[in-house]
Amino acid sequence: MHQMAKYAVYLEIDEDGKCMAHVPDLPGCIVRAPTQDDALRRLPDAIREYRAWLHRHDETAPPENEPIEFQIAGMSTGFGPFDPGDAAAFFLPDQVPLSIEEMEHHFRLMAHTRADLIALVGDLPDDVLDWQAAPTTFSILRILRHIGNAEEWYVSRIVPPASLPREWERDKDMLIFQFLEMERRTALVCLRGLTDEQRAGIFHPSHYTQHPEEPWTARKVMRRFLEHEREHTAQIREILAACHC
Repeated sequence: MHQMAKYAVYLEIDEDGKCMAHVPDLPGCIVRAPTQDDALRRLPDAIREYRAWLHRHDETAPPENEPIEFQIAGMSTGFGPFDPGDAAAFFLPDQVPLSIEEMEHHFRLMAHTRADLIALVGDLPDDVLDWQAAPTTFSILRILRHIGNAEEWYVSRIVPPASLPREWERDKDMLIFQFLEMERRTALVCLRGLTDEQRAGIFHPSHYTQHPEEPWTARKVMRRFLEHEREHTAQIREILAACHC
C-alpha cells in the first residue's frame, strides 16, 4: 500500500506577522501570506500545485489528488525575506550537506523554473515589460533583473568573492534576456564547482549584505534559488493579468 507523504513545514514570521511557509521536501514550494493561519490554510493547495508542476515537467511526484498531511517542524520569528535585502531564516534541513546527486536534482528543477519564466515573458513587447501598475511597483523588466541579481548574490554567499565570475562585474548594460542566460550559466558553473567543504559548510559572509550574522549553506542557497524564481514567476503572472496583456 502506498504510504501518504507527511511534509515537514518550516515557518518564517516577521515582526508584523507576515508568514512564509516552506516545504523543504518539495524544493521551491512556499506560501507567502499576511498571517500564519492564512499561510497554513493555503499550503495544501500550494502543495497540490507543486505536484502538478512536477508532473508537467515529467518529474516523479505523488498523485495530485493524494491527501496531504503536514506538521510544523520549525519556526523563525522576527524577520524573513519579505523585501529585497532582508535576511532569510536558517532552518534545520539547511544544515544538511548537499550531495552531488542532490545538486543535480536541484539544477534540473532550476531548469524547469527558468523554462516557465522564459515561456511567460520571452515574447512580451517592451511596453509590457516596462508596464507598472503604479509608480512604486516593480515592472516585469525590473523583476527579471532582480531575479538574476539575486541569484548572483546567492552564489556569493558560499564562494569567495575573488572567485565570482568576471562577467558579473559588467552585466548592468546587458539586454535582459542575455543577462538572464549569462547569469544562470555562470551561476551553475560556480555551483557545480563547489568543493566538498563548500557543499557541507556553514558560512557567514560579510560582503554585499547588511546581515553579516546570517548563516548560509549550499542547501539554503539552492532552496532560495527555486523559491525565489517560482515566487516571482507567479508575481509576473499577476502583473500580466492586471494589465490585461
